[in-house]
Amino acid sequence: MNPEHEHEAQREYEWKKQSATLQAILDQGMQSYTNSLENVEAAFETEDHTLCCIDEGTPQGDMRSAGSGILMEGEDRAKFIEELKRAGVKEVTSHAGCGAAALYREKMGLTDKTVDEVAQEGARKIAQELGVPYRGHITELARPKEFHNARVVYFDGTGSFNPSVSEGLPAGFVISRKFMTPEQARTEAGIAMSIAFGDHGFGRKFSEHEPLVLVAIGGGEMSTEQLTAELAGIAGDRPVKIDTWQKQEALDKAA
Repeated sequence: MNPEHEHEAQREYEWKKQSATLQAILDQGMQSYTNSLENVEAAFETEDHTLCCIDEGTPQGDMRSAGSGILMEGEDRAKFIEELKRAGVKEVTSHAGCGAAALYREKMGLTDKTVDEVAQEGARKIAQELGVPYRGHITELARPKEFHNARVVYFDGTGSFNPSVSEGLPAGFVISRKFMTPEQARTEAGIAMSIAFGDHGFGRKFSEHEPLVLVAIGGGEMSTEQLTAELAGIAGDRPVKIDTWQKQEALDKAA
């Protein structure tokens, strides 16, 4: 099998592997689906307090921003750093092949450096601003190296969400809305969607019947109503279903 055909075969495999779970979410809604999962509360109980990328291949953290915050500037960055400190952030990581770092490299004209070098420098910088250690560069991703297999984007208003620790939750991009300005969070959701719909994601495999699922996770001071209002119109004409999941209801069910 030539490399192109092998790549497409792997994409097809990754798509089909998740289809039953995604169909259940589309049929039942995210709230009902998660209420049926055992130990789903574990997804909200991680204490990593690690700032990492939104990438579904970096499941080690519960504080998420594109490129570990590399694209943030000005008031958006100041707000993010303030909120992370208040929440007790402990460390920062970067990862190989980071798309946000590639965007930053292009924007800043850093053509003398590799994407990985830019990612590491950005993570070290924000770690210094936060006053926490930079824990290193993740090279082994929990997804295919060649493409993103996320069929879900989590828009997290709780600030303590990590889908990788609860069996049954699909892998997805995670945006830690709780720590961001509404404008920055919407920008990052847009980045995640552009990756998912682009050549490095599932692209045209998304359709009206099998859309990208954007999950607004409410909890604490942020309601699902507020989060969905912030996401209004973000899909444009792309096949996206915005769904909601209220943290407390899931925890009550599990209790």
